[in-house]
Amino acid sequence: MGAINRRVFVKKSAGLTVGALVLPGSALMFEACDPVSAMFSDINWKEMMRTHDLLWKVVPADMTEAPHFGNGLLGSMIWVEDNTIRLQVFRSDVHDHNDHTYGWTAYSRPRYQIGYFTLKTKGEITDCDLRQDIYNARLKGRINTKLGSLNIDHFVHRHDDVIYTGIQASGEEKLSDWKWHPFEAKPSRGGDPGSKGYGQAYAPYNKQKNPEHLVENYEGISVGHQDLSSGGDYATAWKVSRVGNDKSTMLITIQNSYPEKTSVEDAIKVIDSIHGKIEAGYRKWRAEHQSWWHNYYPESYVSFPEPDGMSMYWNNVYRLACCTRPDAQYIDTPGMWNSGGPWPYSTHDYNTQTVHFPLYSANRLHLGEALVNALKRNKVNLIDNVVPEEWQDDSALLNLATAFDMRGKRNGDGRYKEMVGCLPWLLNNVWLHYRYTMDTEILKDPLLPLLRRSINLYRHLLFEGEDGKLHLPPTFSPETGNFSDCNFDLALIRWGCKRLLEICRILEIDDPLIPEWENIYDQLVEYQVDEKGYKLGKERSAPSNHQHMSHLLMIYPLYLENIDDSDNIELLEKSVINFQPATALPKMAASQSSPAAATLGLGNLAHQLMNSILYSQRENEKLGKNGIYYLATPCIETSLSYNTCVQDMLLQSWGNKIRVFPALPDIWKDVEFHDFRTEGAFLVSAKLENGITSFIRIKSLAGEPCIIKSSIEGTPMQSGGNKVWMEELDDGCYLIDLKKGEEVILYTEQQEV
Repeated sequence: MGAINRRVFVKKSAGLTVGALVLPGSALMFEACDPVSAMFSDINWKEMMRTHDLLWKVVPADMTEAPHFGNGLLGSMIWVEDNTIRLQVFRSDVHDHNDHTYGWTAYSRPRYQIGYFTLKTKGEITDCDLRQDIYNARLKGRINTKLGSLNIDHFVHRHDDVIYTGIQASGEEKLSDWKWHPFEAKPSRGGDPGSKGYGQAYAPYNKQKNPEHLVENYEGISVGHQDLSSGGDYATAWKVSRVGNDKSTMLITIQNSYPEKTSVEDAIKVIDSIHGKIEAGYRKWRAEHQSWWHNYYPESYVSFPEPDGMSMYWNNVYRLACCTRPDAQYIDTPGMWNSGGPWPYSTHDYNTQTVHFPLYSANRLHLGEALVNALKRNKVNLIDNVVPEEWQDDSALLNLATAFDMRGKRNGDGRYKEMVGCLPWLLNNVWLHYRYTMDTEILKDPLLPLLRRSINLYRHLLFEGEDGKLHLPPTFSPETGNFSDCNFDLALIRWGCKRLLEICRILEIDDPLIPEWENIYDQLVEYQVDEKGYKLGKERSAPSNHQHMSHLLMIYPLYLENIDDSDNIELLEKSVINFQPATALPKMAASQSSPAAATLGLGNLAHQLMNSILYSQRENEKLGKNGIYYLATPCIETSLSYNTCVQDMLLQSWGNKIRVFPALPDIWKDVEFHDFRTEGAFLVSAKLENGITSFIRIKSLAGEPCIIKSSIEGTPMQSGGNKVWMEELDDGCYLIDLKKGEEVILYTEQQEV
């Protein structure tokens, strides 16, 4: 349908917002004030968040049940073993620094577990009454024994890198001393990296050995020091203060340094400083911590009619901030609460990308800055990863598995030598960060230089076939194998060339490679397809029971093939519907397939898949009682991606168009969200009542063109501040002229706003 040319303007008059709907031959008028902000400002955040606290009456028995805390760098978990309270502590950026002659990342640069403290009770532990208060990011309650109880006050301070634990005994229960148990600084992945199956090209394998952990006392501060043979060190310092026989407080910090070895001195300084702050006023110090969280939660709001899902969503909002912050590291595969096991590193063929998706729509982009900063900081390493070395002049590569420094030679693990798509795949997150902020500095650094180099690596591989098309030799499709014309890479090449051309247009750069990118985009071979839908590559169909959806990147999250532009929607739907693994990690698969179904408007399927994260039962994957996903050890992305599933049913903004309620399941009749963010830097709020959209509010943060696919029945009325024109481009799709800082409310003619 062509442009309908219906236009609306609004203006302020006599203290009221006056909206006028102008249709050909009509003069319909409406007056109203704007109650939307008031509606959401009336939320009692303390009480609302309290309904989603995690509660324990039975003592948590292991880390899958444990209360968990974090400030973006340090973290903790508490559970009970054999009448002993276990307080395990974490620091997200502690890893070794050996080169590839010590094996691939799991062996040469693994993230290390730090250690744990234990407190033995005098009486036998019977039960507990514990509350993980997520509004205040604090554990309160008691652990009961046959002789009395131990009252606990515990949190990880948001601003100061200190873990605080207060214990008070009552009844006949008495306090014992906290004991420190460091983990050995060695790889936690089993097997020998030099053995068959690990694909190592290096022999002999140099098995790493770090010095023994040492504990010393410095004027009342105990310090556990771990030196590293490869350079750097880390240290855990703690100070226990006792008041009589029934009350104690413990301060813990973990410091990390590389290549210097300053962690011991740094840790002592932190404990001394915070001990002084607490003596000057504990309540004030704790209030500073709580204030950050109180300001964090209202950055956006959502409500949907599923109590279990709502609690999962808001606990994930809590967990996101536990796991990262701008001056720390991005979120890796285990997340904050690394427990060793097979994946003590970052996995860049799915996990790193997926775990950050919930930040964008939720208007919490500050938590994504660590990822952008990591790519800026590690450009030299990304270039050095390239093999053969002569390609380093113009290319860059991100290996499948790295530590936070992103080091890892292309041939460092022979299994994944042809895995070349991780860098452009991760740069899609950086593009999203730009699109949700419209900050062109992100385009200049790191996006343009790294995306340019990642496409140059593909240019070295592309060749012209007999059909005149550009083809790829066998490259690696995640968790499957090497295939010619691999769909995973074909999608990334198309996306990369398209974005490079767009970035050059935005920045007004006349790059000499523009003709080359245009030629690649036009001449690249088509995606490989069969009766099941999109294949893995030329030689193989998509497996019917497989957890990795990377062969469908062109559908989600790159949106190169979509319901607006595709001439074969049946192919898109068939590809997504056929990706329904029965036994191969359905929870992990749902973190990709639910948003993909929502992209195609398949709300009921998206909802079904989303709930499989909560409810499906398989021996090989588990959602812990504390809401953290475990695949042998924590793999945090599947937990957090539940939020992406919710968000994408409520709001989408790919293709320069905002879509409100694009994929709601039939059973959702009452839904609302506030200040969700979209591409183009808009804040959107909307409410669905009894299955009908009552209003949509849009605020422009950057003055970008605003095109919205309204879910309002009929022609929407309008209320707003300044004069705003609205033109219907297609049935239910409107262009709204919003300047930076302006907002408008759309609502049904019958709705009193």
